[in-house]
Amino acid sequence: MLDSVDWKANAAEHRIAKAIRDGELDNLPGAGKPLPPDPYANLSDSVRAAARVLGNSGYVPEEVDLLREMNEARESLKAAGTEQERTARMRKFCDAELRYNLAMDRHRRMFSEF
Repeated sequence: MLDSVDWKANAAEHRIAKAIRDGELDNLPGAGKPLPPDPYANLSDSVRAAARVLGNSGYVPEEVDLLREMNEARESLKAAGTEQERTARMRKFCDAELRYNLAMDRHRRMFSEF
């Protein structure tokens, strides 16, 4: 297994060196500028890898969905016409807020272990 990793690394290095020699990497967008900050830099190595895979696959954490739901419920509450509508929309907002707070508490407890 180790030999195949060395072979792949060597092949990659060879292709990069050839691309540099041939000028294929000249004038790329962002050349000479610093890389953007890593949004996962504050996570441990094992959690960072998982977060990066999930983020790249389009996964949205539960907390983000619940926050969106809370904001939508808040806007809906502002547009309530009758007292019954206001009560129903307030209940929906409170439910979303409770689920968001519970999810954030789970999140804090889970990541405080790292």
